[in-house]
Order: sequence, then C-alpha cells, then structure tokens
Amino acid sequence: MASQLAIAFCTMAHVVLLGCYFYTGFIYKFEVVEKLHGHRVRAFQRAGLRPPNSFGGDLKFLTIWNLIFQTFYFFWCCVTDLVLTSGSRSPIAKKFVAFRDWFLAAVAFPIGTLVVSMFWAIWAVDRELVFPKELDEFFPPWLNHVLHTTVLPILLIEMFLVQHKLPSRKVGVMGTLFVGLSYLLWVLYLGYAMDIWVYPVLKVLSGFYFGLFLTVSAFFLLGLYIVGEKISEFCWRGYPDSDYEFTKID
Repeated sequence: MASQLAIAFCTMAHVVLLGCYFYTGFIYKFEVVEKLHGHRVRAFQRAGLRPPNSFGGDLKFLTIWNLIFQTFYFFWCCVTDLVLTSGSRSPIAKKFVAFRDWFLAAVAFPIGTLVVSMFWAIWAVDRELVFPKELDEFFPPWLNHVLHTTVLPILLIEMFLVQHKLPSRKVGVMGTLFVGLSYLLWVLYLGYAMDIWVYPVLKVLSGFYFGLFLTVSAFFLLGLYIVGEKISEFCWRGYPDSDYEFTKID
C-alpha cells in the first residue's frame, strides 16, 4: 500500500508540474510576448526607426529551449507513469523508462542547470545584460522565477524521489553535447546569416578565442552532466537498481 501511495504521489506531482509548465508557456507567449512586442514596435515607430528583425522569435533564447525541454520531460514522465501504473512490464515499458532517464540525464538536468546558473551569475554582475529593468513591467516576478530559478530545485527533488537508471556516460554526454552544439549552431546562424546576435560577445570572438570559447563551453556542459550523474548516484546509493523502481518514500 505504501508503495502504491508513493507511486500515486509521484504521478500526481508529474501531472501538476506538467500543468505548471504548460501554463507558464501560455502566459509567456500570449501575454508577456505579445505585450512586449507591441511596446517595442511602438517605441521604434515613435523614433522613426524600422523594428529589428524578429526572425527566430523567442527560440533564439536558451531559456525558451529549456522551457520546452522541461515541459517535454514532465510530459514524458506522465506518459511513463501511465504505462507503468497500468501494470505493464513489457519491453515497450522498459524503453519508455530508459528514454525518460536518458532525457533527464542528458538534456533536462544539464540544460536546466546551465540556464539557472548562467542567468543568476550574469544578474549578479549586471542584470541589464540578461534581464533589463524595463522587462519588469511585462514579466510578473513568478514567471521570471519559474523560467530561471525553480527549474533546478524541481529537478533535484525529482532525482531524489524517483529512481533513474542513468545511461552510460558516453551515451549521456553525447546527448548533452549534441543539444549544446545544436543551440550554438543556431545562434551562429542567426548571427552570421541574419545579423541577429543573441549574445553580442560571439560577434567579436575569432580565431583562438572562439576556439577557447567552444572548448570551455563543452567542458562546462560536460561538468554539469557529471554533477547530475553524481547527485542521482548519491540519492540512490544503497537502493536496488531497478528499471521500474519509482520511489523510496515508502
């Protein structure tokens, strides 16, 4: 009974978190973005200037990539919970669990941690570089924190409550680096092809410094992956390794 209650608790938590991320995306897209875009267009028109190129929309920002990743992760958790609580122990169910665990280790945790750590590190130096004060008029404080703060503690609680069988380090790291490289190529394409520099510092990097930037970024992402791996191992050391182990609450 205790195990069933624990499974039900984790399933409900996943459903609630999925709903929260969907709601966050809805508010961001249909309230914040629409109002902010209208405000900026009117400001350029008053100044007699042409509004800047909006190609790529908000998908230029890693924060939005991360919001999509976190929403997808908890959606997949809900689907996996449904498969497992139906009593299925088929090879298909095992694949659902394996993909859930791989996505957490390779994408959701390292990218989520990167967004949180970089956002607040830059904010501590100069918030105007990452979240200008003018945005306070359009962003309710809770939305900023859902996008840039609560991501990490939610993932840590998830790793504590739900046992995840991590992929091999090679497979996990390849996934992390693939996502990181994909975003970097997207940003560089926007910069060089569309003259939209999401991060202006990349515009001035060349030769040795550009190579150094890529190397440091790759090792930083690798470090975040290993941190997530160690946290998961620490939370579940001494517990049996099982594809279908849900929780240690009981």
